[in-house]
Amino acid sequence: MASSFKWDDSKLRKEVDFTVHQKIEKACIMVESDAKRICPVDTGRARASISHEITKSKDEITGIVGSDVKYFVFFEYGTSNQSAQPTLRPALRKNIPKIKQLFKK
Repeated sequence: MASSFKWDDSKLRKEVDFTVHQKIEKACIMVESDAKRICPVDTGRARASISHEITKSKDEITGIVGSDVKYFVFFEYGTSNQSAQPTLRPALRKNIPKIKQLFKK
């Protein structure tokens, strides 16, 4: 008679989720740090507002780097009266090779 076997991957899933969360956190911190370094400064409010957030749904862990300052988008993309001073996009581009390496490990 064949014996039955039930695979319980909950422990493995938790370990994988933890590792992925750590790597996403590290990637976000790298991008956030560089974004703060290149952010234009007048009062410093925009630079201080740059932060990251990690969210987890059932099947996905997501890292977001951004700002909650309403005028930040004008720095990033410019307006008809103000030229763009991109911050987040260059910070991400600079770190893409490091982030890819991070996830190869």
